[in-house]
Amino acid sequence: MAELTTKQFAAKLKGITRKMKTDNLPYKIAVQTVHALRINRIFHVGLNASAGRIGSYDTKREIYASDDQLRRKGTHKGKSGKTKFQSGKAHKTSYYKNYKALKQQQGFNASRVNLRMTNNLQSEFANVNISKSSNSAPKGSMPVKVNPLLYVERIDNLNKLEGIEKKYGDVFGFTNGERTKFNRTFQFEMNKLLNA
Repeated sequence: MAELTTKQFAAKLKGITRKMKTDNLPYKIAVQTVHALRINRIFHVGLNASAGRIGSYDTKREIYASDDQLRRKGTHKGKSGKTKFQSGKAHKTSYYKNYKALKQQQGFNASRVNLRMTNNLQSEFANVNISKSSNSAPKGSMPVKVNPLLYVERIDNLNKLEGIEKKYGDVFGFTNGERTKFNRTFQFEMNKLLNA
């Protein structure tokens, strides 16, 4: 391997500095890696920032839901189990014994909270559109870039986010494993850039 002259080495460092100021690729890759892990952890596995279960679904209170609140069409059955009133009019909402039953009818694993119903919150957090019926984690998600050292997760419905954290505690924070993964990914990508 040929050794660099002082001038060549200085030029290489200036090039790396330019790349870091404009794109900061090691940081960007580390951010994107951890962001994808968090989306999977929160919205698919159902774990909080302590890597424990987010919670469990309500099994006590009855619930009525309209189709626009659901990812797929509801049952349109009332409390009686019938799809029409005595008057012959169809139910516009669907009755569920509790929220856990609703999640099961909608095709979710109801044994753990995953904060998904219509995928709206997941779409905002991932910064990509995810269809209502999607079961998979989004591909190519990325927080919004403010500058080469700052990325933010965009959540339009802050009341929903605050309600989740009030009910379940710290869900959206980083786990220790995610922090470690960020540091290792950044170091790996930085070494790649310096040794190129």
